[in-house]
Amino acid sequence: MRIESIELSSFERETSFYGELQILSTVKNFDLQAIRDRYLKSKNNKNSLTGSIERRPPALGGLVSFSLKAGKLFSFETLTEMKEPRGIASHNGTLAFSSENEVFILTNGVIKKLTDPWFSYIHTVDFSADGKRLLVSSSGFDVLLEYDLKTLTRCSEWWAWENGFDEGKDPKTGNSVRLSRVPMIGINNLRLIQDPEKDVLPTAMRAAFINSAEYDRVKEGFLIATFFHKGAIYSIETITGQAKEIINDLKNPHGGMHLPGRYLATSTRSGHVVVQEKHLETRYSFRELDAKPVGLEGEEWLQNSKVLSDGSIITIDSNRTSFVIFHPEKKVYDLIPYPDNIAVQDMLICRKDHAERWKKEIRLM
Repeated sequence: MRIESIELSSFERETSFYGELQILSTVKNFDLQAIRDRYLKSKNNKNSLTGSIERRPPALGGLVSFSLKAGKLFSFETLTEMKEPRGIASHNGTLAFSSENEVFILTNGVIKKLTDPWFSYIHTVDFSADGKRLLVSSSGFDVLLEYDLKTLTRCSEWWAWENGFDEGKDPKTGNSVRLSRVPMIGINNLRLIQDPEKDVLPTAMRAAFINSAEYDRVKEGFLIATFFHKGAIYSIETITGQAKEIINDLKNPHGGMHLPGRYLATSTRSGHVVVQEKHLETRYSFRELDAKPVGLEGEEWLQNSKVLSDGSIITIDSNRTSFVIFHPEKKVYDLIPYPDNIAVQDMLICRKDHAERWKKEIRLM
């Protein structure tokens, strides 16, 4: 496959190609600098993978709304505060979002709460195409869990540890550890996780660290997941559990998805949005864009990306604290700053009527 790299800075900056956007976002922390400090500290720990080496308490975050138009942020509002929200998704007017180890489902002003002992540092939620099921990525335990929304019961699960991805790393020694939910005789350096309330894993010790998962939008019976530590996007067949690598050579990726004719992923730390088609993989680089603060000149942090209805791609750029929108075919882009100390995690591009209704309902939580 041919790989092509394109600098976004070579595109023309333009403010009218994407129209007006209503966005609901999860903000995992209202202290972005604290996250930057933790990341820079973790880079100095040569024994571990990127990420926290000790389990930390969840931070205070919240749900926020944005309105973007013509290169400007027209409105910004914090709707509610909660423990480290990350995932957000919708289906036909129903909204779902996560808060560390809980999922909330909002339908016509009624909120239902979904809990599970194996929920830990939930990163994403996603509705099935028919809206009857919800997929949850419980990143703290490298597991994908699926729920029937009528009964709020678990209907399927996929454990990385039981499908070929069970090797973590002890951040203190640098040695490999085997992760398992069941005792295993004769296995050295076994990290047994039997009680999810007590047996927790810091980020650096997780095996795959599945930080996003969604239903395959093209192939029924498949999931698309990003493996943070592996630096790859995988397609997971739900019947067999087999995981096939789709895009690799990524740096701490987020937001893998399968659209008709292409896959898309965000390579967070290398600063690329990657679009893979049949014979071509195009890597759109943010590295030459301006607007990063002093001290972060060599660092990139693209949190996640979504595809708009006109084919544009919108990306959360956490080091530039901006939404970056670009159109690959038209070769135009725009950069819209948002408040500079909020850690925007994920986003939902909304219909205006849905956005207004959800904003009212969320304020009443």
